[in-house]
Amino acid sequence: MRRAWLGVVALVLPVSACSGGAERCEEAFAAVTTAVDGVASATWDCSEQFGGGWQRGDVVIEAASEREAVSVIDAIMRAYAASPDLEDGWSVPQEFKTHDRSIVVSPKDLGFSGPPTLRQVRAHYGITPG
Repeated sequence: MRRAWLGVVALVLPVSACSGGAERCEEAFAAVTTAVDGVASATWDCSEQFGGGWQRGDVVIEAASEREAVSVIDAIMRAYAASPDLEDGWSVPQEFKTHDRSIVVSPKDLGFSGPPTLRQVRAHYGITPG
């Protein structure tokens, strides 16, 4: 009996912890992203599942050229790296775009091979959060 009860408790705790983690992820990413100059809006959808999860960001930037857009996402990535509220295993958006999608840039424009995790962003910039 005792083992069965402990097994139920072990299963219930991670489920409740996951729901708060997704909300924390969404709020933290939105707060850090919108604090950067050149960001028009940022919304997030995060899911924390057993053994992993995902983060999807919709980030709209204000830029008149691709070069300016790359500067904005560079500032965003540095802000992500410096934030202690963002976890190492979370990933950044695949793309950043202007309202009319006339300019679309991605982490590849900063030398990443794809959407990096925060651990990779921190290593890339040599930034330790805090």
